[in-house]
Parts: sequence; structure tokens; C-alpha cells
Amino acid sequence: AAKKRRFHVIVCEGAPHFGGHHMAKSLADAGINTTVIHDAATFAIMARVNKVLLPSHAVLANGGLIAPSGMHMVALAASQNSVPLVVLTGMFKLCPIFPHEGQDTLQDLVSPSSVMDYADLSEGSGGGGGDGSGDGGDYSGSNGMAAMMMDGVELINPVHDYIPPELIRLYVTNIGAFQPSYIYRLLAEYYHKDDYETFE
Repeated sequence: AAKKRRFHVIVCEGAPHFGGHHMAKSLADAGINTTVIHDAATFAIMARVNKVLLPSHAVLANGGLIAPSGMHMVALAASQNSVPLVVLTGMFKLCPIFPHEGQDTLQDLVSPSSVMDYADLSEGSGGGGGDGSGDGGDYSGSNGMAAMMMDGVELINPVHDYIPPELIRLYVTNIGAFQPSYIYRLLAEYYHKDDYETFE
């Protein structure tokens, strides 16, 4: 497409794994003008965008989307600025369940070690001795200060976000483009009712 059209791609960095950095490099290597932004700058930059493209982890029966964590914020920013949101997916990612049927699946959490380095905190907090305060921690040094500030803080690192169908303009698949309201028809064509038992 870059050979026939001139366009500029803005890529969110995708913290904490920073997959956006690799994507931006591959786009730049292909000669496409690319800019990487911080995830928190999504709303600020959205007014300059004319189309948002998102990946998918799964497409639910109601037309909703399971996407990498942080994508719901992007979808809300696009909706607020009336920017069309297009999802790129394959037909093999269709899933015949509804959001209320898969709360455990939609709320997958992984270790927060990619968000906060436990080694630094453990080195700063010590683990023995104490100053008579009863917590047994040694908060000396820069790492100790970080440990003291994080003491009692719960770290949560979700894997996925759920994006409702009303925030999605179009699904682009390997067999064509469809609106979220048409997903149920695709499920009827690609799944037999007996197959639904696999997802229970």
C-alpha cells in the first residue's frame, strides 16, 4: 500500500511488553512514515487520526472484541473523537460465547513482574533486622524508598481488554469485511450447535 499511497502510521508503544516498538521498526523498514507514542498520549493524539486499526485475540458472539490490554482506552478515545475503529482478524478467531459467559477468560491476569521488578524491591526492603517498628524492613537507599512507596500496593497485570460492539465500526477478515451486528450470522455459518459444547 505504501507504494501507491502516502500515509502516516502512529503506533502506541504497547507497554509493558512494548510490542509497538517492533511493529514501528518493521513499518519504518518498509518505507512507511511511522511515529511511536506513549500509551498515555493516545487521547491527545486521536484528533489527528482518521482511522484506528486494532488486532484481535477473539471475536465474541455479540460482536464484542477481546483485544490486548489497553485497547479499550484506544477504542474510547476513537469513539470520543468520531474516528472509525477497524478490527483486523481471522475467521478462526470467532468465538460462540457471550461476554457474560466467560468472565474467567476475560479477566486473565499474569505476573506483574513486567510492570514492577520484584528483585529491586526485595533488595531494598531487606527482609530481616528492622528498626523496632514491627515490619522488619530496611528501607535505606533508592531501592528501599521505592519499596517503601510500594508497600501495601497491589499490582495487577491484565492480559486482555473487552471492547463492546458499539465502539467498533468494522471487522476486516480473510473473507471480507463485516459489521459487528453480522457476527452472529458468521457463527451460524461456521459453527454447528454441537460445537458450542467445546466452549462450555
